[in-house]
Amino acid sequence: MLAAFALILATTVVAEAQYTTIQGWIIVPGKNHADNFEVRITVRDAMEPYASTSVSDTGRYMFTNLDLSVGTFDILINVDGYRESRTPIAFGAGLLNDRNISGNIILIPDPESRRHVQEQDAYNAELLNDYSHGLEQITSKHPELAVTYLEKVVNAVPDFYDAHINLGFVYQALSRRRDAESEFHKAHDLNAESARPLVALGRLRVEEVELQIEGGARQDVLRPILAQAHEELTEAIMLDPKFATAFYYLGVVDFRSKSYADSETESKHALDLDPRLFEARILRINLFIEQKLWQAALDNVDVFMLDYPDSPHRAEVADRRMHIVARMDRK
Repeated sequence: MLAAFALILATTVVAEAQYTTIQGWIIVPGKNHADNFEVRITVRDAMEPYASTSVSDTGRYMFTNLDLSVGTFDILINVDGYRESRTPIAFGAGLLNDRNISGNIILIPDPESRRHVQEQDAYNAELLNDYSHGLEQITSKHPELAVTYLEKVVNAVPDFYDAHINLGFVYQALSRRRDAESEFHKAHDLNAESARPLVALGRLRVEEVELQIEGGARQDVLRPILAQAHEELTEAIMLDPKFATAFYYLGVVDFRSKSYADSETESKHALDLDPRLFEARILRINLFIEQKLWQAALDNVDVFMLDYPDSPHRAEVADRRMHIVARMDRK
């Protein structure tokens, strides 16, 4: 079996020399807001998108392989309850040569909307600066430094929905899984219509199952954890039927529950929703290997090699391909 199931956090993509990568966090002050909203790059002062993406379940955005050599551009965001955000992409001296631009964008509550304006005073410049520092430490893969900033933020503003989500992810990275679970539940209480906390909880259970398997746990120990994850992820999908990551984790749960037909359907749907979700392709490889469906496994390996040339799992998948071909030759 491939050691797959890489947990979905922010990924790092190295841009090719002639293209630009733009990435960062969208900071949305408030206790609830729309999920998976669109981030667009437009020609300066226009509305038509030159490129678009959706924020991740952690609140990050990323554009890769952009050709911005001709023209001037903005990053445009429209979220209900907040002012339109239009951030110029500035190519100053030396910046264009880096081809990798990082920047956090803070949305401002719309004073004409009663939805968030009453909370505006709590989200002062000092608090948002602390939150931004915490996010930057997450980006730098220093959860032990991020935790101090994020704990300070949620203590100051307990209704900060996104801060609870990201503090939960930080706790999870620090193997503080019970604290992570508590933060995800707090986020769910603040925004019961959001799928994100439920997916985070399901993801947490998947990690626990993988750790239990590494420790040699029996299926009867895994069964209640898998059942809880299945319930949370199913509820998340009911709230957001287009949440690709939720389908991926549900596919992992069904794979570990030996419900292979369901796992195959869910992993395929995850890829239909988001072809960039390479973890779902690796899941399908594992799924077909487990069932000794060698041709299907090989087909998915070859698709992986074509679609994800920069994946950190490429060498591992290439090695697995040799083993699959060897098994097919012995038939």
